[in-house]
Amino acid sequence: MNFKVLLAGAVAIVFSFSPGFGQITNNPKVEEQSVPYVKIRRVELTDQQTIIHFQFVEKKAVQVQPRNLPFPIPRKQQQQFQQPNAGAIWLDPETRLYKPGEIDIKFKFIKADNIPTSGSKEIMPGDTVNFVAYFERLDPGIEVFDFYEGRSTGGSQSWNFYGIHIKNPLKKEAKAPQAAAKVERPVKKPVQPAPKPKVEVKQEPAEEPVAVEQPKSGLEKMKAGKMAIGETISLPNVYFETSKVDLLPESYEELNTLVDLLKESESMKIRVEGHTDNVGDFDKNLDLSRKRAESVRSYLIEKGIAADRIEAKGYGGTRPLAKGTSEVERSKNRRVEFVVTQM
Repeated sequence: MNFKVLLAGAVAIVFSFSPGFGQITNNPKVEEQSVPYVKIRRVELTDQQTIIHFQFVEKKAVQVQPRNLPFPIPRKQQQQFQQPNAGAIWLDPETRLYKPGEIDIKFKFIKADNIPTSGSKEIMPGDTVNFVAYFERLDPGIEVFDFYEGRSTGGSQSWNFYGIHIKNPLKKEAKAPQAAAKVERPVKKPVQPAPKPKVEVKQEPAEEPVAVEQPKSGLEKMKAGKMAIGETISLPNVYFETSKVDLLPESYEELNTLVDLLKESESMKIRVEGHTDNVGDFDKNLDLSRKRAESVRSYLIEKGIAADRIEAKGYGGTRPLAKGTSEVERSKNRRVEFVVTQM
């Protein structure tokens, strides 16, 4: 047997026994994170688990020397002028992974290595800690996910990562073997092929704009020309009852403008997205934002737009426009938008 063929076969056998082979993403792209000093170095997918490798780097001590002293401070006494002091780290066992915008698709924490989940681990300024967290296996096809530890309370800082991009393609289904095709002898007399039917293809004008008369708020962007796939349009005049999903009548004018736009551009498809601020329970905010997006979708369907042209997703407080904590900034994050998914 050819040696190269034998070697290739042996390598293939070894890889076939490696769970999750090929499902490793080094230094994955992270769209947003709550702290800068914790990094995700690698995400590994096995047959049963999602394994996330982290690196924590504590801030280095800063030497602060009092001025105008006629003599240097002894080394042993310098420690009192070092900032920051020793701290502690741990991982909340209630941490879970989410598919962004879908509160019902989450994956539970299993265990952690080199970081406690009950109690804490002391760290000194300048320390580096590499640790690993294990979760239930992400479903194949989920290639973007959120890591949510919780809200920062009581002086402690939670580690949350939003929009983690990994390699996790859908599994290809094995094709059933096909029976050998029956070979027939060629026909002596040639068969004239049937004439192909003429198909008229309706050409859309390349530069025809999607215009809306008297556009409202974010919909004003559409008066300039045709929308691009992936473009996000805000709907700031869509209102709900406080902490509820019921649309207020003040929303109808803006939504009716969107209805007219969708009727004028029959091939357009959109995804309605709901967002909240980050005050309150994370899961409840996700659920509220999803239901509000579904309320908008239901209104559009009631006005005659086909259901298969509209998706609805809620992202809770994971996609903020403003990072501040004032009421004005939080109000900017409580919003409804739509994204063009097809033109």
